[in-house]
Amino acid sequence: MNDNRFEYFLNAVHYGIWRQQIKIALSIDKILDIILYKIIKYFLPKKYYKDSFVKNCEKRKIESKEFIDGENSSLCIGMANHWFGYLYSCYPSYISFVILGLTLSRDIYLNGIVAFLVILAPIGLFYIPAYRAVFSKDRYLKYFKKFEKEDAHWHKKWRLITILFCIGAVAAALLGIVTMIAIAES
Repeated sequence: MNDNRFEYFLNAVHYGIWRQQIKIALSIDKILDIILYKIIKYFLPKKYYKDSFVKNCEKRKIESKEFIDGENSSLCIGMANHWFGYLYSCYPSYISFVILGLTLSRDIYLNGIVAFLVILAPIGLFYIPAYRAVFSKDRYLKYFKKFEKEDAHWHKKWRLITILFCIGAVAAALLGIVTMIAIAES
């Protein structure tokens, strides 16, 4: 696969995860606002509720939006970075589990640290190209600006691809565990 296509794919998936994190965070924020408004409304006198509380909440909403979905440093970009890393790491974890299964099937004793390194080595090696493609010099920010300009069809397509990427990652990790057990028991 061409490096540019690989980079584009990973950044588009990262972008999709970021967009989903924004939707989740805004939904939670909206639910908490509704609950907070209802509770406070009963405890504050009407005068203070309308004059003070509602005005302060409007200011908080503006600050909250930047905290939730700002591109450079926000809750959602941090969560998207972590989820992308976790999900991407699930794919090479399959190899890690197969290697661990092979060592277990050969009755090779591995202490906890060595077993951890056996699992971590392929994940770490395979994560290096992803890190360079997405996080090195904050490349994802340049792609995010490019992706924001895309049409609704593009966003729908990449939302589906992101969902499939996430499902595939979980499936790869689970399949790796099942394969490890099958190899170890043979």
